[in-house]
Amino acid sequence: MALSIGAHVVLFLVFTVSLRFGSSLDDAVPGTEQSMQATAISQPVPDQEAEREAEAQAQREAEEQARREAEEQAQREAEEQAQREAEEQARREAEEQARREAEEQAQREAEEQARREAEEQARREAEEQARRDAEEQARREAEALAQRQAEARGTYDAAIRQKINRAWSRPPGIPEGLSAVVAVRLGPGGTVLSAEVVESSGNAAFDRSAERAVLRADPLPMPDEPSLAAPYRRGVELTFTPE
Repeated sequence: MALSIGAHVVLFLVFTVSLRFGSSLDDAVPGTEQSMQATAISQPVPDQEAEREAEAQAQREAEEQARREAEEQAQREAEEQAQREAEEQARREAEEQARREAEEQAQREAEEQARREAEEQARREAEEQARRDAEEQARREAEALAQRQAEARGTYDAAIRQKINRAWSRPPGIPEGLSAVVAVRLGPGGTVLSAEVVESSGNAAFDRSAERAVLRADPLPMPDEPSLAAPYRRGVELTFTPE
């Protein structure tokens, strides 16, 4: 800056001297000593040329410096812009990755939930089917047992009545056509545990003879299979109608 100011001062002085000597030159008579002196002074001074060259060089260097600084500034701004764009791209990619991972996690959780629900539904259906099968099996077994018990009752009741009838002694004066219902409870092997008339014939002698006939017929026929013998253990009612 000081160099530039100095150069301008020198130029101003040279310009002033040139004007002064130019004026003197105009007043001088050609061919005189004054004219020759003026001509000699108006020639460029070497120091002035160097100053102008230095000023031009300084101007070029300043322009070059400004150019380099502008390029460096532009480069820094470009690098900063590239950095921001890279960071923004990385942020978007991270968000997209997080979104995909969240969707995949949600998908896996939904599939796992659906799998558990399907398994639970299958388990409930299997249990329900097993319950229905068990109920159906129990129903069929109960029906089969009831059928066997009914058949056994038909067979063994007839055998019991037949044995009781053979053990019965008709009391004197008993009219024909009487009947009584006797509740009989049997123990192991058909042992008579109890015999009691639960529906009277209307004739006390006949009722007592029926109870005695049951006791005399001990032991009575009875199924060996526990499920078929169970009703006789609990007690069965037999209609006593001797001929």
